[in-house]
Formats: sequence, C-alpha cells, structure tokens
Amino acid sequence: MSERRRRSIPIILALVTVAVVAGLWLWLRRPSETVWVTQRADLTASVEVPGRLVSLRTLPLRASYETRVRLLAVAPGDRVRAGDIVAVLDDTPLLTRRAQAEQQLLQAEATLSQAEATDAPLEVRLRAEQQRREAARAFDEVTRRLADKYVLAPSDGIVTELLVSEGAPVTTGSILARLADTSVLGVSATIDEVDARFFAEATTVRVTVDALPGWQGRGEVVGRGESATQQAGIVGFPLLIRLAETASDLRPGMTATIHLDTIVRHDVLVVPERAIRTVGERAFVTVVTNGRREEREVTLGLRSSGLVEIAAGLAEGEQVLLPAGN
Repeated sequence: MSERRRRSIPIILALVTVAVVAGLWLWLRRPSETVWVTQRADLTASVEVPGRLVSLRTLPLRASYETRVRLLAVAPGDRVRAGDIVAVLDDTPLLTRRAQAEQQLLQAEATLSQAEATDAPLEVRLRAEQQRREAARAFDEVTRRLADKYVLAPSDGIVTELLVSEGAPVTTGSILARLADTSVLGVSATIDEVDARFFAEATTVRVTVDALPGWQGRGEVVGRGESATQQAGIVGFPLLIRLAETASDLRPGMTATIHLDTIVRHDVLVVPERAIRTVGERAFVTVVTNGRREEREVTLGLRSSGLVEIAAGLAEGEQVLLPAGN
C-alpha cells in the first residue's frame, strides 16, 4: 500500500464518522407523528358583513329669531368642536329690541323716581317699583340674547348639510345646517339572508374600518330589520350597530366591516385539517387501531379555525394520525 493511500484512510474514516453522527442527530430530531382522538366539538367562525359608518345622532342647527344670515363659517364636510361658530346672524333685530327695552327701562325708572319724589300713595309707588323690575329683567334678557346671533355647534361633529346661503332670510326655528354627532357612531349594513340567522340573538360584535388598519372596536346590535330588501339581486335584512368606542379619525361614510364570532355547527365530529389527505375530490385519513394503520376515506363538512367536520367515515374516539412536520 502506498504512502498516499495510507494517509487518506484516516481522512475518509473521519468523514464517514461525521456523516453518521450528523445523520443520527437529524434522525433523533426529526418531527414525530402524533395521534388525535376523534371528538365532538362546536365549530365556530367569524361572519363578516360589510357596511358604512353612520352618525346615530344628527343635530339640526336653528335660527333663534327672524333675520338674515350674515356669515357661514363652515362648509359641508367640515369637522367642528362643541362651541365652534357655524353661522353668524344679522343682529339688527336684537339691537332694535335692546334699544326698545332700554327705553322702557328708562321710562320705568323715571316713573318710579317721580312717584317717590311726590310722595305718591304706597300702592302707586309699589306698582312703579314692580314695573321697573320687570323692565330691568326684560332689558337683561334681550342683552343676553345678543349672543344668539352666533349659531354654535352643540357637540363635536361633522357638518353634513347647509340649508341656507349668506344673506338669505330666515325665520325663528329655521334649520340652517345639520351636524353629525361623531361621539355617537355606528355601522349601517345589510345582512345576507343566509347569515341573518346568526344575528338573530347576537348582542355584541367586532368592528374594523378599512381606512384605519389595526383599529378594532366593539359594537352593540341596536337594530335588526324584519323586512327584507333586495339590491342587485341579493336579498338581505338591515342591521344597525352602535360603537362602544370611537377614534378621532373615524368619520361617517367610511367603509367598515362587522365581525360576529358565532357557532356554525353544534356538537359535530372534528379532526385537525392537517390530518386530511386529499386525492382529487376524495379525502382520506390514517386511522390507528391497535398499532395498525389504515387509510380510510371520509366525507368532510365545514372547516373552521384549523378543524374540519367529519360528516361520515369516522366514529367518536377513533385515533387519527397527524402527519409529522406540522
């Protein structure tokens, strides 16, 4: 044997040893197969219904006296805070009333002064004092009403509609604008007639908004329509949700999704989805009985949360092999 061959033998043996050790290590760490005992359970799923955010309270902003609109401080779509000026009315009628009330107060004070100066009968002086007090109250009231020329937002919200223009005449009680109160938001949707049964007794739902990824709110079912509607050939029932919490970026009209976690199958036989092996349209599982394996065809039902309903082919308590590596 040549010197070169003698030197290569230890190297080869070392490589073989490394390969054997590595193979043994991988074999020992290989994923092991597990067994699932077939059992009954409820299958749950999330029913999703698209809808839109709506304000559940729309506030009309009215003129408190007859006049003209001097200024509109907002436009449709503007967001306002409680106390913000929405419109300014012409205060000429208020100033006129104040001048009249002031004149009546001065006259009542003069009458009282004259009665006191002439030592008029007590009854006359008391009557003059009462008239002065009434005139003073009327003057104070009309002075306070000077602030009525400012039409203010009663709450945070979004201006949805302006019903007047600058310079337009308005009467007492005329609606100048409408405000969607953003502190009371909900979701309006239509439930497909197939899913309506899931919402028959539902009280709470989850809500997500397309424009705010990651945001999720709780909602309370406050309205279910009993009469079906039909749009684009789809029959559905109206549904109204009230949001339990809101975010500053939420606005009426945004696209939202209602999520209802509900039981879709009660007390059915289930196995993990990874136990199923499909061949074309057929489904199989590996059943373990007394250590022996048997390939058995099964009929599948609904799937949810990693579980699949077994409609036929298995019995409760049978052991199903779960493939390794999952």
